[in-house]
Amino acid sequence: MNIYNVIILDESGSMSSIYKETIQSMNEVLNGIRKDQEENPEQHHYVTIVTFEGEGIRGIKMRRDRVPIGAVRDFTTEDYRPGGCTPLHDAMGKTLNEMEGLVHEDDKVFATVITDGMENSSSEYSGRTVKALVDRLRGKGWVLAYIGANQDAVEVARDLHIPNALNYDASPEGTAYLACSVVKAHRKASALFSLHDVSAKELGDMNTLFDDDEKQN
Repeated sequence: MNIYNVIILDESGSMSSIYKETIQSMNEVLNGIRKDQEENPEQHHYVTIVTFEGEGIRGIKMRRDRVPIGAVRDFTTEDYRPGGCTPLHDAMGKTLNEMEGLVHEDDKVFATVITDGMENSSSEYSGRTVKALVDRLRGKGWVLAYIGANQDAVEVARDLHIPNALNYDASPEGTAYLACSVVKAHRKASALFSLHDVSAKELGDMNTLFDDDEKQN
């Protein structure tokens, strides 16, 4: 079973205050996926990491492209240099559309968006087009999560039709808590993917990746 772990990570200027903690958190998430792979040898985990900043599509950068988890390099300051605006919709639209064309019908996908701000500079995708894309992918059994700071992440996710949402505090402590929550969410998704009697609709509609107490942080 192939599982594609897709992370769409905000690299805008406002992330500068927690950029070191964000790099550390990304590596904790990668370690969690490595552990999932070790504990579930029948699964084959791949990692895609995309960062976004600046104006529109030009600020979207592919940092890891469907790399087997055993070969994934840790995230470093070479990969992450915050600056610019927040083309959130373009990052989601471009990344998810491209991934849809690369995976097979039986593959599993868990896509996570992490941002500390709201959309403000997309040029090609709107909230409406991203919402339609999310609906289509959920219908195929994709599991999606939205994690946000300085906003009501649950409300933003609801508006984009993303069933899993988590609020976090854009601080060193909040970013560390984010990493723990994402690692646990990946473990839950990995366990669910292993079940043979779960339909695509049930996967797409799953909304229990984060506990209620986590959503409020």
